[in-house]
Amino acid sequence: MLILTDLDDTLFQTTRKCPANAGDLLAMSFLVDGAESGYATTRQQRTLTWLSTGQVVPVTARDRDVLARVNINQAPAICANGGCVIDKDGQVDQHWHDILKERASKDTAVRAVYDAATATLNTQEFRHWIVTEGDLDLYIVIKSNTDDAGASLADLEATLSCDLPTGWRVHRNGNNLAFLPPWLNKREAARYLIEKFRDEDTHLPVVGIGDSHSDVGFMDLCDFAMTPTSSQLWQHVTSNNAWC
Repeated sequence: MLILTDLDDTLFQTTRKCPANAGDLLAMSFLVDGAESGYATTRQQRTLTWLSTGQVVPVTARDRDVLARVNINQAPAICANGGCVIDKDGQVDQHWHDILKERASKDTAVRAVYDAATATLNTQEFRHWIVTEGDLDLYIVIKSNTDDAGASLADLEATLSCDLPTGWRVHRNGNNLAFLPPWLNKREAARYLIEKFRDEDTHLPVVGIGDSHSDVGFMDLCDFAMTPTSSQLWQHVTSNNAWC
């Protein structure tokens, strides 16, 4: 079985987001200085053990360097919102990289959008950067430095979204606001990887796991989909649902 899974807020989360009945926590992700940053609850740890009976493939917004600081299988993997595919041997899939470079060359440059969007941002209130893979700019990230991150990013999203080039998408979840070009998404990278696996096993079952709206694209390609019931995605599913 092939299991394509998001990481943050799906298999682990910060201590602030851990429930009261979390049990013994296991450090799953780390900062550059080695400090612990994300933890799996006891139930999540048991879920990971269950999932490990199949081929677990991280599908994450984290780039390769940040993924390397997660205590999970590193290859194969889909990083940077689909901007990088890591093969079974732990190497960057150059064919996928070349496909994205060709697609990117036909769209507005990420750097140009970034410069325009961040030119007047208050650096005390927001931090921001471009996620890259090798020689390719992939997407823009903005985070708030304020206590009320959700509200400040919501206001910023409303302001900046109006000036995005045609086809660009916005993803906001917690203290994370991302602007993605139309040629970049988890869905197409997942499709590419699934096809590779099914070339070897036509009837390989595929499970997709994620917590946010941006995960739906790759989960939709799978035979089965899972989401935490505390997630952004599940809240959307149950909103105004008469059966809940």
